[in-house]
Amino acid sequence: MRKYILCLMAAAVLLSNVVFAEGYLATYSVKVTDAQAFGKEMDELMSSDWGKRFPADVMLIHQAFNGYDEATHSVVMNYANEADMAAGTSAFYQAPFGEFLAKISDYSGGVEQSLHQKLVTGGDLSLEKNRVYTIFRMKVESPSEYAKAYLKLAKAQVKAGNIEGGYGIRGQVAGSNDVYTHYAYLGASNLQSAMEMRNNLLSSDDFKTFNKKVSDNREVVSSNISIVLKHYAKQ
Repeated sequence: MRKYILCLMAAAVLLSNVVFAEGYLATYSVKVTDAQAFGKEMDELMSSDWGKRFPADVMLIHQAFNGYDEATHSVVMNYANEADMAAGTSAFYQAPFGEFLAKISDYSGGVEQSLHQKLVTGGDLSLEKNRVYTIFRMKVESPSEYAKAYLKLAKAQVKAGNIEGGYGIRGQVAGSNDVYTHYAYLGASNLQSAMEMRNNLLSSDDFKTFNKKVSDNREVVSSNISIVLKHYAKQ
């Protein structure tokens, strides 16, 4: 694992405005039949003493387009480091979170629980430029080689003004590795911008070169478009 991480760090220095991003993302995807009630309970949980102590930024996301995946929403915890991730996960065994689960049990059910490591991050990370995410889930054979090709493509797209928000690569630490091992993402301020970025990316010569280079190294298993409904900042 250490060798794997160091390879990605070496690839990251090839670009300015790109950082090797420490930290983790915990993703909990759920199937919700009463979105309004679910959102209300999330607001109450995160405004409670429990929520105010929670050691991560938290996003409530709607899965606008995700194929045959049964999940309608995701709750994503953005942890800065291992200590915060451990503390946040431990908080799920406390009474306030158990009460939250009891309240939402009649209209929600878990679909996926995955832990991802932040590998490469770049672009504009402001909330305003990352209201919509386009996510590409993949199986990757050689992460370091993929990162090199990805970073070259990202640099060209930034120069062309075709990446509005953030971008990056995440590696799966715990979850269903038989489904996907990594995902790449692009952030945008709204759905129209996300579609325009996608169209410009896929039609570019840079993407055609990239796609040819990584065709034997990665398999895209799914893509989705997600809309951020609420952001709960770490306090």
